[in-house]
Amino acid sequence: MKLAAVTFGSRGDVEPYAALARKLVAAGYETRLTAQETFRDLAGDSGAQFVGVRGRSIQDLVDSPEGKELVRNLRNPLALARQLGRLNDMLARELELIYTDVLAATEGVDAVLCSPATFPALDVAAHLGLPVVQMHLIPLEPTSQFPAPVAYVNARTLTPLGNRLSYPFDELLVWRLLKRAVEPVRARVLGRDPRSARATLTQRRRRLGALVGISPKVLPPPRDWSRDVVSCGYWWSSPRSSERGSLDDATLRFLAGGPPPIFVSLGSMPIGDPPAVTAILAAAARDADVRLILQRGWAGLGAGLEADHVHVVGEMPHGAIFDLVAAVAHHGGAGSTARGLRHGKPTLVMPVLADQFFWGRRMVELGVGPSPLPLRHLDRAGLARRLAALATPAFAQRAGALAADLEREDGGAVAAAALGRFLERRAYRP
Repeated sequence: MKLAAVTFGSRGDVEPYAALARKLVAAGYETRLTAQETFRDLAGDSGAQFVGVRGRSIQDLVDSPEGKELVRNLRNPLALARQLGRLNDMLARELELIYTDVLAATEGVDAVLCSPATFPALDVAAHLGLPVVQMHLIPLEPTSQFPAPVAYVNARTLTPLGNRLSYPFDELLVWRLLKRAVEPVRARVLGRDPRSARATLTQRRRRLGALVGISPKVLPPPRDWSRDVVSCGYWWSSPRSSERGSLDDATLRFLAGGPPPIFVSLGSMPIGDPPAVTAILAAAARDADVRLILQRGWAGLGAGLEADHVHVVGEMPHGAIFDLVAAVAHHGGAGSTARGLRHGKPTLVMPVLADQFFWGRRMVELGVGPSPLPLRHLDRAGLARRLAALATPAFAQRAGALAADLEREDGGAVAAAALGRFLERRAYRP
């Protein structure tokens, strides 16, 4: 059986798909991993065929003027609506390439695996009459237990009814943002007339089933999730014990020169004023009497910084560094959050956009870290208090216990088995 797994985004969006692809190949599936060309290395020796998609990387798009404005307005739907023209002009050029390449990548496969927010993969699957298995790295399945994990929802709950309604509201908002770019591209590439928003959103619910790549220990599956949703556990490419990598001499000297530091990263997040953020991070760490390993990330943090308590690093495997630090502080991306928990680290989330606010609240609920500090509210005193709080013994104890639970899970194997059941039932109706 041939499968096409389609994903777009940053490394945290692609890496779990690559890990699951490895498991699917081992289970006997001929698997194509379709993502932007820059992530070809993630396929590695998994046995999966990598199909690169053309177009600008997410980093290039975010760094564009339109992308920066989009990020600034993500917490304000009204401001987003005013930006629609420029946003759609930017997206149309990229979507033409994406739709064309996804169509080529899915020719001859038996099923498509993708997020319910990946319109190109859903449209191509419908065009070819292929069944879809949804892949969730964030909890997009409607529930009355918590609202949709989006940046403009600040509350932990909107009441059970409000929580459930937040999911179709977010679907409509996303479609409103994208349809002007998507509809003409879809018509040109797939030869289909543009369809209504209702038809497109209905298409998102057509599936064989849904696989959730989140540990049930981190997010217990809500009782009102649909019966075709399987909470698998995280999808890792290798056992934690084998996650090692080399560190440069300067980093090793810094680690040996004092107490274990806190690893700080904002990953793929764009930042309006990197020098100002760097200055606050360094000053707050000094006030809290902690040391930092500061990752540059896409924002280029740490440029020109000279401080004996802060060591600036570039890209490095988290498996090589996380076991050597006291705690982690990051933007709260699903991948970074999962990785920190896997290594048993108390976690501070400094959310910027999307589901990061959800994960910040979740760390508090799990008892593994202090209250989140949104990056737009970053201040020296508030950050210093939270960095100092990461040393709280209860956080370390709970994080260590959770890491032990995660070590016993094999989310990839659970997902592969569930996928087999979905494909056997063939409950999909195009």
